[in-house]
Amino acid sequence: MPPTKGGITTFMLNLMASYLNEQFEFVPYTTTRPPKRDVIDNWGYATVLRGGTVRIFQGILLTIGRCISFPYFVISRRIDLVQIQASDYQVFWEGVIYAILARAVGRPVFLRIGGAFDLFHGGSPRLVQRWIAASLHIPQCVIAQSHFAYEYLRRAGRTGKIVVLPNWIRDTNLPPLARTDSPGPLCLFIASTEARRKGIEEVVEAMRRLDTSGCPARFHLVAMTPSLVDRVEALHLNNTHAVEGPAEHGRVLELMRRADVFLLPSHGEGFPNSLVEAMAAGMASVVTAVGAVPEMVADGGALVIPVGDAGALRAAIERLAASPELRRRLGEEAQRTVRARYVPPSALPPLADAYRRILKQS
Repeated sequence: MPPTKGGITTFMLNLMASYLNEQFEFVPYTTTRPPKRDVIDNWGYATVLRGGTVRIFQGILLTIGRCISFPYFVISRRIDLVQIQASDYQVFWEGVIYAILARAVGRPVFLRIGGAFDLFHGGSPRLVQRWIAASLHIPQCVIAQSHFAYEYLRRAGRTGKIVVLPNWIRDTNLPPLARTDSPGPLCLFIASTEARRKGIEEVVEAMRRLDTSGCPARFHLVAMTPSLVDRVEALHLNNTHAVEGPAEHGRVLELMRRADVFLLPSHGEGFPNSLVEAMAAGMASVVTAVGAVPEMVADGGALVIPVGDAGALRAAIERLAASPELRRRLGEEAQRTVRARYVPPSALPPLADAYRRILKQS
């Protein structure tokens, strides 16, 4: 929950603001720790060490305290069902602890798996994979973000109920496309604390190559850490439109309405909320085929490039810069996909049905 930012927070806020709020009462319980400062690789087990000694100590105390108080919170607030948001590495294991605590006080559990779970599981030793498989049996229901995630969770050992629940946009009234055929399209990249996994190295390298090629594309980089801001500004690239630090969600949505091309050359994803928001805004996108991304753009809306290939990223941007018609067509296809699949009436009914079925059984 806030003050953290990112896909998990957006999902929970969207869920609590959805029409399901009229049928179920959502009671938030925060598991957050103090935010890390100037971190661009907030992924993997080692990430716990990247926030500094004071934050490590604070995080340990907060986590222990919240785990201890959690069962009392569930009982005192008369919670009927516990839904836990988990992803990968230590966050996955933390989610498992909360699931065990919820089951210990007799509450059914839904465990929503986000992040790059496939990379986490696939890169784990065989023994750890067996622990993961055992952990996936604890909740009564697992929420997968995509059909890709569903199939992967089955292979990872989950045999019980799985609900496929993609991210969605709150507003079903998608804005009409009103972009100009600018000869210098504006490309948007969102870095955050996982900038390296999101593809910052490829983006910066593509910017450098395009700056000397005569391509008119410009770049707006947002949610950049101080060190990344300094690094990009030190390059003195003419195609840098703007470099921003952390931005509120509303600011990001505003930028998506202004920019032309969304860049997500990621090395690993679950179901990127930023991509569905960019598609809803009618942006053409350049993406890599990781996580749920291939099924998100299967009907069009994006150019797909190999992971870690700055040259392919550069070529895709050049292609979009040279063709306003291609940008417009991809944006229209992206909006059609969102209208069909990633709005509340399409996404939420399976979750509501699963809630009712599990609550009836408990």
